[in-house]
Amino acid sequence: MNISKTCFIFCLLSQFLGNAAASLAVTKLDFDTGQPLTNQVVRSGKIKVQVSYQPIDLNERVDDNYDINNVSYQIFYNEQIYQENSGYSAFGSGYVELRDLDNNGIDEIIVSTYSGGAHCCTSLVIYTWQKDKFIREETGFLDGSGGSFEDLDGDNNYEFVTVDNAFLYAFSSYAASFPPSKIYTFQQGKLADVTRKYPQELRKTLATMLKAFQLAKKEKAEVNGILAGYVAQKILLGEYPEAWQFLLANYDKNSDWGLDIYGESTAIGKYPDFPTALSAFLLKNGYLGSAEKVCWWGQGVAPPTPPDIGGAGGV
Repeated sequence: MNISKTCFIFCLLSQFLGNAAASLAVTKLDFDTGQPLTNQVVRSGKIKVQVSYQPIDLNERVDDNYDINNVSYQIFYNEQIYQENSGYSAFGSGYVELRDLDNNGIDEIIVSTYSGGAHCCTSLVIYTWQKDKFIREETGFLDGSGGSFEDLDGDNNYEFVTVDNAFLYAFSSYAASFPPSKIYTFQQGKLADVTRKYPQELRKTLATMLKAFQLAKKEKAEVNGILAGYVAQKILLGEYPEAWQFLLANYDKNSDWGLDIYGESTAIGKYPDFPTALSAFLLKNGYLGSAEKVCWWGQGVAPPTPPDIGGAGGV
């Protein structure tokens, strides 16, 4: 792949994930790669977190019984301890942050850790005080920096802006993948998907996707990974038929990336082409429902039904 194109798409995606809003006050403690922390405190009102962090050199040989957890933290409310946890974070990429996500006057506690690896994984744990205890919510493993908390509509409630990691590597290399948006609200201690409620944000990302596609097409680089995200993004905007026609006119017919059909761990079949594979993938991941299964495949013709091979659900 052309290096300039690869960097362009990667930088666009990184900018999208890392564009955190800075309009509201936050308190944050970063893990620095070379600097240990011992009982460092961040606090806001009655919320206090005491953090310790020890850098680990994974190039050094470690015993099988070595405790790799290098981050520990204790959570207090009104000086009484309620939570005590530990974990692992590589390369000094984690942090502990206090931020009022739901505009109730009490800061949430966000603990971000990074597992290490080329493109994976960031994990965020959110603690919120409700009545007489802390409620815990997790994002699960996310690509790169994970996402950002942004107040998208100016109501002092933060949304968590990220992407659908299922699309990474699905139909192209990592650098040539462009996942669709995922937007969550945080209320009552839980993250809830509200992606479709923010069409303006979706269109901003859609425009960036189109630029990435145009550059890849011009340089004869991978396009199917971008087109997969583009179609999903258009579905979120209620524009599936238009997106499908665009895909049919522009996809790389020579690429076989993502055509394998997997059982539990091995390939058990193969889709005939990218549109068929993508259709199955979109169904599996909830982008297409019963009302959207019939799309404009060609001139009003529905896409072929994904093959039923031992219950395999896509790629």
